[in-house]
Amino acid sequence: MNRIRGLLFASAGVAGGLAAAPAQADFGIGISLGTNGFGVEAKQSLSPSFDLRAGISGLVYHYEYEYDDVDYDIEQSLAVPGVMLDWRPAQGMFRLTLGAAYFNDVQKLKAVPEPNPFVFYNIGNGFYNYTQIGVLNGKVSWHRGAPYLGVGWDFLRNKKNLGFSVDVGAYYRGEPDVSLTASAGGVSQADLDHEIRSIKSDSWPVIPAVQLGMTFKF
Repeated sequence: MNRIRGLLFASAGVAGGLAAAPAQADFGIGISLGTNGFGVEAKQSLSPSFDLRAGISGLVYHYEYEYDDVDYDIEQSLAVPGVMLDWRPAQGMFRLTLGAAYFNDVQKLKAVPEPNPFVFYNIGNGFYNYTQIGVLNGKVSWHRGAPYLGVGWDFLRNKKNLGFSVDVGAYYRGEPDVSLTASAGGVSQADLDHEIRSIKSDSWPVIPAVQLGMTFKF
């Protein structure tokens, strides 16, 4: 949490410094929506070829997902503060983006087996029924720096007050930290550890991102 606050303060400082940049360079405040959720950012045009952006995006939602043949209900909370540098090779609407973000993603896992003593579930290398499992609770989390590489397009770039954008890219977030417990206590630790390794192997170290944005210029 301290790291997130630090990056947020750093982003705010960058935005404040950009606002004080020379008047001939465009400054704007933007909002976005996409795979990272809802976002806000400050954007400063440094030259016809380069822009600097600083902001944060995030979301909270619920869904179902299968890790290693076990169906989990997942509550996910995501927050991604970051700083991006855009380069326009032809000084047009197309740009290349290189950035750095703090990828803060937490997935809370919960699996409740059917209360039938004759139904067994495969966990690790073992098979267990609901009396042995109880409830499977786990957490998959990333709390680390993540480089970003992408491309984008700025539409209505030369308009004075309003612009629209599309960003397509990916973050490298590495391997998650994973924990998993069975409330009834009948699942062996070896099988829980096996399940943890399977969850890690099922998690993507590189995560794609698509954001649609709108910028208000000053």
